[in-house]
Amino acid sequence: MPASNLSSPSFPAASPALETFGLKFSSGGAHISRTMMLAELEAVLTAVPVGSGALDYREAILDRNVLGKNTDSTRKESLRRLRELYALDEARPVFGLLRKLHAIDPDSLPLLALQVAWARDPLFRATTQPVMDAAEGERVETARLAQAFEATFPNQYSDLSRNQTARHAASSWTQSGHLTGRANKTRQRIKPTAVAVAMALFLGDIAGYHGAAVFSNPWCALLDLNADRARALGQEAHRAGLLNLRAVGEVVEMSFPHLAAHIAKFHNQTS
Repeated sequence: MPASNLSSPSFPAASPALETFGLKFSSGGAHISRTMMLAELEAVLTAVPVGSGALDYREAILDRNVLGKNTDSTRKESLRRLRELYALDEARPVFGLLRKLHAIDPDSLPLLALQVAWARDPLFRATTQPVMDAAEGERVETARLAQAFEATFPNQYSDLSRNQTARHAASSWTQSGHLTGRANKTRQRIKPTAVAVAMALFLGDIAGYHGAAVFSNPWCALLDLNADRARALGQEAHRAGLLNLRAVGEVVEMSFPHLAAHIAKFHNQTS
């Protein structure tokens, strides 16, 4: 199946540059056996200082056992799945971006992690529509996530794998704040931070959403933002010094001084 058919409808088309940046378009993903692993990610970010190399993240999980796993096999599996979700390599721009913004506002981690996991796990992306379509307070059944998953990957996964993935995805949407409740999950609206919005606008810009379209990019939609609200929160991020934004009607000029290194890496990959 072509990679373009493996993503949600609003996800950008596959390109070598975006793949090198850290987005994923092929089939497969961590949600077949895990959630977005927010607690594990937070533990790793706490234990490994900014500026570390990929081997430092590996050593923290396998040798220092910062995740508190009981066996070598579970440590290795945790490392594998965290790499699938987040890369765990600051040389990979999408993870370097997460680390940079997490250092500015650690409380934004759930929404930062969501945006990266969503960009890197096609299985998770396949469950997006039932969550986004649900009204605030509406119950979201895991069966609806399983149906959306099957619609994206018809006849490719067993009933067991499909239902497991749907349950893991439901947990991830709960960790991000989109759903609330244990057995009965209901939709709640996201209240994004300025740092989360800065990431959404940055990822949208990298993915080719320029001008006024950047405010309607899929990462803004993940944060429950329509274009007008995304523009208003973009201005808040500008006032917070997270980005430079000048928006007059359809003319939008945007730059990210704090994230210049990640932009340079992307442009080096596309040149």
